[in-house]
Amino acid sequence: MILSTSVTNPSKKRFRKTALIYALLTIFFFAFSRIYESFSFGETSSHMHYLFVIPLAGGILLLLFMKIIPNLSRLSLSLNLWNSAVAIMTTGMLFRGIVNLSGRSTTLDMPYWYLGAAFAALALLSMVFTRSVWTKET
Repeated sequence: MILSTSVTNPSKKRFRKTALIYALLTIFFFAFSRIYESFSFGETSSHMHYLFVIPLAGGILLLLFMKIIPNLSRLSLSLNLWNSAVAIMTTGMLFRGIVNLSGRSTTLDMPYWYLGAAFAALALLSMVFTRSVWTKET
């Protein structure tokens, strides 16, 4: 039995799995934010309303990076840093949305944004380094 290359190629399988995971996360946060806002007694929060945008944008960017850097594996530092950056920023957005829906405001979510940006910057630096090492080897 001969399997097609698209099924057996690990980078394509990883690409599909990453796309599926980020799509499911985006759908979950979209549904979660709408349900949570519906029980907020008329309060609204743009942070909660647009909570799904962070995993959506993070997933799209990661998939673009995976196309540009084909050897970006699950064990690589840059992929783990990128996933952590998306998770931290999503947590900050969720925290701010919950506080806003409770009728208050806060700036306690700022460390999430700074830490998420730092993780994203480290991930990008790691990707650039990985790509430069990869191009030198080939």
